[in-house]
Amino acid sequence: MRNRRGFALIAALWLLIAFSAIGLEMGFRSRAQRLGVANRIEGARAFAAAEGGVAEVRVRLAARLVGARDLGTRDPNAALDPWRHPGMLIRDSLRLAGAQVRVRIDDVGAALELNGAGEGELRGLFGALRVDFGQADRLAQAILDWRDPDELRRGRGAEAADYARQGLSSLPGNRPFARLNELLGVLGMTPELYARIAPLLTLRGVGRVNLNAAPRPVLLALPGMTEEAVRVLIARRASTRPVRSLPELGLELSPGARSLLLANQPALEKRIGFETRDVLVTSEGWLPGSPVRARVQAELVRATDQAIVVWMERAR
Repeated sequence: MRNRRGFALIAALWLLIAFSAIGLEMGFRSRAQRLGVANRIEGARAFAAAEGGVAEVRVRLAARLVGARDLGTRDPNAALDPWRHPGMLIRDSLRLAGAQVRVRIDDVGAALELNGAGEGELRGLFGALRVDFGQADRLAQAILDWRDPDELRRGRGAEAADYARQGLSSLPGNRPFARLNELLGVLGMTPELYARIAPLLTLRGVGRVNLNAAPRPVLLALPGMTEEAVRVLIARRASTRPVRSLPELGLELSPGARSLLLANQPALEKRIGFETRDVLVTSEGWLPGSPVRARVQAELVRATDQAIVVWMERAR
């Protein structure tokens, strides 16, 4: 009888432990579900705030276009380039519907469009970063081999067989680059060099470089552009007289630099502009105290007195 009572007591204890474990498991699952729901709600609000940041930029850019008509008589530059210095449009974070929003606005024309850049432009860009000429030449050709649709290897380029010989897992895409970080897979590219060159490249826009916004390495990548011409451009953009044409730029150059610039004028005119017409907006939203962040990128282009969204991507 005592043994039976002892067995019953042990069984009851084990049953109690089992029920407690089940209760704890259900509690943990319930808490995890609540946290998951809360994160989804916070994520949705963060995305809404980030998209609100893009909408705010649209409104302000459109206001610049409308206001430029009134300023035209007093400030011709405002009429010609109302989106000049887009990064100054919003300097501080915004507060929208209880959420915080941080916005960055970049002139797409201040970077070299990777999928449209020619071999000479890529070589020039690497050269402007003081990359050895031989390495610059190999990288430029390897980039073109990566993005062209065939397996025909350029003289100093690289196709799939070259990657295989190096034991690399990544192979050329044989298509245009979809992400800038795909450059890390190109034979000869290092993380250090990628970190230096990535801010100078873009995959957005129509491929025209804004001479009044692009940094020195991007300008030097263009055909016929010399250090002298770049110095003039940078000095003029800091004043109230940005350059408006290649002949105007040539007037301020020495005979040799002017001859080189004008000899390349037909090719240059297909690759350049003198005003901001296309901006990339990166908007990040979050709720105060929340670890959840949401990011929205959008490309906006000028159209009469409107800022039109032509591309948008959401990421967390």
